[in-house]
Amino acid sequence: MISSIFFHDVLMISSKTPPILGSRIKLPKHEPQSQQGIEQYLQCLAQARNDNEISIDQVIQHLNFSRRVIEDMEKGDLSFVPYPLNYFFARQYAQYLKVPFPEQYLMTHFKPSEKK
Repeated sequence: MISSIFFHDVLMISSKTPPILGSRIKLPKHEPQSQQGIEQYLQCLAQARNDNEISIDQVIQHLNFSRRVIEDMEKGDLSFVPYPLNYFFARQYAQYLKVPFPEQYLMTHFKPSEKK
């Protein structure tokens, strides 16, 4: 009787398919609750720039962004440049500041909400 229970348990364990080596496990992405989360992130980039004592002029020289673009982005204004360029500008700015860009922020999240 003991051997049949053991055999049954072994069959139950072995019937589960193991992950294939080299396959990627997809974890669910946690999307930002709203565009407000992205706006707050953009404002945090301003704080990171100030904390690292990087002037706007240095950013302009390195990234070739206009002063207006940088100031609007740091205010959290998603319309600082047209969509989808705002997504790429924000990623590039975060990379320059060495601030991790959250994986859950997708390009579509940077689309400004339509005003009614």
